[in-house]
Amino acid sequence: MQRRTFFTAGLAAACPAILTAQAGSFKELSRAIDAMPLVDSHEHLLPESERLELKPDLFLLASHYLNSDMVSAGMPTPTPKTWAEFEPWWQVSRFTGYGQALSIAIRDIYGIGEIKAATLPRINSAIAEANKPGLYKRILKDRMKLDYAVLDDYWHGDPVRPDGEYFVLARKMDWFCSAAKAADIRRMEEVTGTSIPDVKGLKRAVEKRLDQSLDAGLVTIKSTLAYNRPLRFEVVPEADAQRDFDLLMKEPQKQAPRRLSDHIFHHVLQLADAHKLPVQMHTGLQAGNGNTLENSRPTLLNNLFGLYPKVVFDLFHLGWPWMEEVAALAKMYANVTADLCWVHIITPTGARRALHELIDTVPLNKILGFGGDYRYVELSYAHAVMARRNVAQVLAEKVQSREMTEAEALNAARLILHDNAARLFPRPKPRQA
Repeated sequence: MQRRTFFTAGLAAACPAILTAQAGSFKELSRAIDAMPLVDSHEHLLPESERLELKPDLFLLASHYLNSDMVSAGMPTPTPKTWAEFEPWWQVSRFTGYGQALSIAIRDIYGIGEIKAATLPRINSAIAEANKPGLYKRILKDRMKLDYAVLDDYWHGDPVRPDGEYFVLARKMDWFCSAAKAADIRRMEEVTGTSIPDVKGLKRAVEKRLDQSLDAGLVTIKSTLAYNRPLRFEVVPEADAQRDFDLLMKEPQKQAPRRLSDHIFHHVLQLADAHKLPVQMHTGLQAGNGNTLENSRPTLLNNLFGLYPKVVFDLFHLGWPWMEEVAALAKMYANVTADLCWVHIITPTGARRALHELIDTVPLNKILGFGGDYRYVELSYAHAVMARRNVAQVLAEKVQSREMTEAEALNAARLILHDNAARLFPRPKPRQA
């Protein structure tokens, strides 16, 4: 009993010093990490000119991601227009990662500390007032310290070169893996100017689209096929894919025939290999409310990593909730990287836990620490705040446990938040004619 009392008393006496040291490490690292430039691995940000055409308010900002949590909570409409429609569901969703991001954006950018009925007019007025030229510089460059971001502008049908001050381009070739009827093929012929009488023609159309995308500055191919089908892509002979092609040309199918889809996706990967392009793969949670989660399991991709050893596969969202699978794949394969885009707002606590395990598991040059994954710049900024805080907290704990020195922790932060993504997605050089 005496020994226990002595131990307890000694621990109590030591704890303030331990906690003070931990707080000091976090504060010092946080200050340095907050000043670091970011290379953001994944965004959906509108061009500033398109953003300025909108009439933004709190409900518009909440419409990206937060509304999904509110619908999950029971909100009957996905697009509330009044405080009365919004408030009950905000109260139960405000502490999710999406809710935290909205609160941070309103607090930091617009100087309003709480989202409530009394502050709503001030919030909406401040958002409207800020919606003028220079918005992106003020938020992305001055506040967020963005070097540049990889932009998936999925709303543009044809490849469009983004503003090079802020963005490099990601494009999807998923459309060509998703044909389910003759009308889809006819539309592909129109936009690529390529005749598609058969599978060979479809592959030529993919090649033409890729060339168009490269001309617009493409630095990576992205796939979100996990929203519509399982991520297992078998090696399919062209003859079998042709049978599927013939079938859909005769009559519409409910979904893309699997053998044709697999065959074309492998062609996309062969093109990525030939052009030395990394491939960003959506894995894990699908956005919105309702889907087949199992389709997006990271280990379904396992066969591709060995078949295409020179193609770097950047596994998005850490495959949440299968984050340990992504860590294992990144540990096993030289051509697999672990990307925390979206994760800090899906699960802030889980992102810290995952980052701890990633640092323990895989080399530091294979961890991409931030991708905002938003349409609106205020929320990308808020996500960056959360990501920097998480990285600082994890690295401070590594310093306290003497796994790293402070200098080593700062070097790790630069790799995770800037250098790894900059190396994988460098600004494009002009194409030679």
